[in-house]
Amino acid sequence: MFDPITALVVASVAATGASVYSGEKSRSQTKKANRVQERVRQTQDKRARLAQVRQARLAQAQVLQSGATQGATNSSAVQGGYSAIGSNAENNIQFINQIDSMQQAINKRMESANNYRGAASTFGGIASITGSLAGSGKPETKAPITAGGTSTSNIGIN
Repeated sequence: MFDPITALVVASVAATGASVYSGEKSRSQTKKANRVQERVRQTQDKRARLAQVRQARLAQAQVLQSGATQGATNSSAVQGGYSAIGSNAENNIQFINQIDSMQQAINKRMESANNYRGAASTFGGIASITGSLAGSGKPETKAPITAGGTSTSNIGIN
């Protein structure tokens, strides 16, 4: 025989299970997207580091060329300029590395947040299933009505 309460409980359990499954798939896809995004960022940072080195070498070559043209290749001005360019490039690369470290920390926190969000969704689904099952139990029995028209449960007498 068809029991509507059982059918509702089964439908609720199935819908909650599908919701939990979809949430897990979403979290998995988000993780994959984050990994790809991390590789893109690392590639961009690598390119930025190489650009810093290239720019520094070009600038140092210009300083040396200028010093050679003036006959002052070994002068302290040329050597100081050459060193300053190298130092600036090193500072820029260090800045790129610091930003990279912070971005990695952000990505780890976001992944952790996604994991907690997924766990919350799973536990919410379990709670929903449990609530559905608990609500499908026997219907509550009403207290008998006395001669005065009041049920005994309303006046605190059991």
